[in-house]
Amino acid sequence: MMQLIQLMQLLPILIAIVLGILALAFVLYPLYHRAGAPKSEAGETLPLSGTNKRTDLAHSNGDQPDSTLTDREQAARTALQEIELDYQLGNIAESDYRNLRERYVRRALVALKSRYDREQEFDDLIEAKLQKMKEKDGDGES
Repeated sequence: MMQLIQLMQLLPILIAIVLGILALAFVLYPLYHRAGAPKSEAGETLPLSGTNKRTDLAHSNGDQPDSTLTDREQAARTALQEIELDYQLGNIAESDYRNLRERYVRRALVALKSRYDREQEFDDLIEAKLQKMKEKDGDGES
């Protein structure tokens, strides 16, 4: 009978410990899951919320859309934000932070330059089509 009473007194403490461990696991799981998840070399990518008019123009012309360029830009931005946060939290050393930051800044610049070059190609294509249209209109009026 004494053992049953002692067990009954211990039961609420055991339940509280189990609930506490479950609550702690629930709170810490996203942090552990994010830190332990394998990342691609370019960082995690997030879908973009808007559309790119130039991409739509390229797609209507039969060319491949340049959404991968904007994905690369977004990936570089996200990676830069993540390493900045990791550095501020003290999760990575300063030398690692500088190396990673330099690498991701270079990638972002390459992505931006690629997008700029692609936009220039579209601008040149538009200018050429406008020139042809003007020449047609000029020939038709004569």
